[in-house]
Amino acid sequence: MARAKKKAVTPRKKATASKASPAKKAVVSKALLNAEAKVKQQQKAIEQAQKTVTQVGTKLERERKKLETELGKLTKLQADLKTKREKARAGTATAAAKRAVVTARERVAAQRDKVKDVRDQIRLVRGEEQAAKKLVTREARKLRTAERNHTTKLREQERKAAKKAKAAAKKAALKAKAAEKKAAAKAKAAARKAAAKEKAAELKAARKAKAKARKAAAGTKAAAKRKPRATAASTTAKTKAKKAPAKKSGRGPGRPRKQPVTTGN
Repeated sequence: MARAKKKAVTPRKKATASKASPAKKAVVSKALLNAEAKVKQQQKAIEQAQKTVTQVGTKLERERKKLETELGKLTKLQADLKTKREKARAGTATAAAKRAVVTARERVAAQRDKVKDVRDQIRLVRGEEQAAKKLVTREARKLRTAERNHTTKLREQERKAAKKAKAAAKKAALKAKAAEKKAAAKAKAAARKAAAKEKAAELKAARKAKAKARKAAAGTKAAAKRKPRATAASTTAKTKAKKAPAKKSGRGPGRPRKQPVTTGN
């Protein structure tokens, strides 16, 4: 029955062993996740700031080209004004030449205003570029701080994981040592039990042999006792026969018995 029960129980154990849970992944701390997120955020901010710097640089180049163009136009208008002034100063100057000078002067003034506006725009774009560059520097500083913080948190996580692994290894070693000790104690107890069983069997066999010998000796003694009893009975009978009163003969009671005659050599 016990074997049948054991056979019935074994498949259940196998089934539970086959449904063992998978190995757990290493848990990442929330602080480390936040540090990683901060680093990624700062990287994106730096990329955006660098993109702004590039855009502002392109805009500045465009404004500079525009300034060169406007300066070229101003140079031409100034040359045209100079020519028209010379014509107007000539002796044969007409009213149309004088009006042309006025118109040329107005065009030069308007062009100077345009050049001034372009220069002001360039100043603004340069300010934007400086601000964008400062932003890049500031975000880079923040990124370095975030990376340093992330490295610190990562080291702390690794230290904790190493400490945990060390504790787990120590625990496993202690468990293995305890299991080994338990197995040794079990083996020792089994050996002691087997020795005690063997000793008990030897004692039992010796006891049996002793009892058998005692029984045999008792039988021999009893047989020996039975034989002397018979002889004792016969001797008692003889003594009784001897002690029985003798039959009266013709002699008187006071007459002594004749003693045999002994001769000395």
